Amino acid sequence: MDTEPRSVKEKHYELWAIAALFGAILLALLRQCWSAPEKERSVAVSSRAPQSGAEGLPGWMEGADPESPQGTYRYILHVIEHGSDQLGFPGGVMEGGYLPANEAPRVACYVMELGGHKCPHDYPKDAAMYFTSVCGGCHGDDGKGLHGAYPDLTRPRLLGIEKMMKERKR
Repeated sequence: MDTEPRSVKEKHYELWAIAALFGAILLALLRQCWSAPEKERSVAVSSRAPQSGAEGLPGWMEGADPESPQGTYRYILHVIEHGSDQLGFPGGVMEGGYLPANEAPRVACYVMELGGHKCPHDYPKDAAMYFTSVCGGCHGDDGKGLHGAYPDLTRPRLLGIEKMMKERKR
């Protein structure tokens, strides 16, 4: 039997491994709990299709400039709630509904801050915890998108808004 004491470094590695395993299990449970049933998911996917309003914008964006803080907030909240498949990243389609309705606005504000924007709404600072536990698995805890597999949420102008603006000009 090995009776040599373990080094502090070895103990830290074990703790990190346990924390990483716990985080992965927690993320899987959160996704399972908050993912929409198949019937709802098909409705959410179809709601992603641009529904043009009078200004050439999707109906849910009508009345807001997509590049304003309120427009950016609406866009992020819409993606959190309904998902997105418009950008074609290698990580695949983002399904909507990973967050409960009362937490989505918090995370939307936090994502705005990642891109250097001030959220038009007050929100509790624990939003970073929700982002890390639910969104960080794909977007990274820093929001940079895990080496291009998922969108970088730290960009001053989000790619989805850029695409929306290009389509609007057509």
